[in-house]
Amino acid sequence: MKILFITDGLAPFVIGGIQQHSTMMVKHLAPLVKEICVMHCGYPNETPASESDVLEIFGSPSNVKVIGVVFKDAPSFPGHYLRASKEYSLNLYKAISDKLSYYDFIYAQGFTGYAFLGKHNKLVSNLHGLEMFQKSFSLPEKLEKLTFRKLASRIIQKSSYVISLGGRLTDILLGLGVERIILSPNGIDDKWILDSSSKTGGTVSFVFIGRNEKRKAFPFLIKAIKQSKEIVTLNVIGPWPEIKTPPHNLTYYGEIKSKDKIFEIIDASDVLVVPSLSEGMPTVILEAMARGKAIIATDVGAVSDLVSDKTGVLIKPGSLEELTRAIQKMNTTDFRTTSKASTDKVAKFVWQKVANNLLKELK
Repeated sequence: MKILFITDGLAPFVIGGIQQHSTMMVKHLAPLVKEICVMHCGYPNETPASESDVLEIFGSPSNVKVIGVVFKDAPSFPGHYLRASKEYSLNLYKAISDKLSYYDFIYAQGFTGYAFLGKHNKLVSNLHGLEMFQKSFSLPEKLEKLTFRKLASRIIQKSSYVISLGGRLTDILLGLGVERIILSPNGIDDKWILDSSSKTGGTVSFVFIGRNEKRKAFPFLIKAIKQSKEIVTLNVIGPWPEIKTPPHNLTYYGEIKSKDKIFEIIDASDVLVVPSLSEGMPTVILEAMARGKAIIATDVGAVSDLVSDKTGVLIKPGSLEELTRAIQKMNTTDFRTTSKASTDKVAKFVWQKVANNLLKELK
């Protein structure tokens, strides 16, 4: 099988869940197929990583080709991201249009498949978290999601197949009338899974990992911490402004690109907190579970496929009361039990299995 894989960036050159997903999917699909051509970009208006640098990340496979295209954007204009996404997709199409028939499938991440609609009879689109169709918790957020909904709907309706990461995301697609759905969850590299990990005593420490976006709901987490009767120790990874909440202990690390450093902080923590208002299947949850950590997360996207009362606490999005109660509950949690449940669960989501299952679906 020959696959054209198009994405708006590859990790570690561009930081983000889709970019991490793209890198790992290509890396693990490559040994299973005849050929993959990867089309990608760097950060907006920046030159993409070189072919040699990208191939090194994949392990230098001989059957992977790489084409870099600049993602041009003018952020000073309203609606700039949608226009830039369409233009980027069109530029991808122009660069490969004369070779489309060579590929058996086109796998398109995010909005990249826009210009390929109707141009190939097997276009697979993955809009990941489908955030534009998830519940909004403020008027500005609702208006922002509405601006993305038209383009997302067009891609979903016109693609040959649509990827669902699972959970509530499948329900969203079914509600939109989509029938040709391929269930393909996010994954974790099995090298990160520990044989065992458990807390032996001492103060419970929490970790939050996320970009500075409203949907990540970090300010909401701060409110919950302020309401906690127990002193909370929290490690924060991401470009968030430092908010002090005495007597609670918050340590801010800023944005971290080193995966080893991120796992070092996760290992030093006991509980990952994901209070997001909308999500797909967060990589950070898979990573924390791989290290045997308990999880507090909102029931959005495909999170319920990972988090349960066995691995932590699943809470209603936007519920300050439930988040505060979940944080306090961790002081009486049996971490030996949650640790084993987390590592057992995440073993089902290793990338080798995800790639193999996707290929079976495509065939």
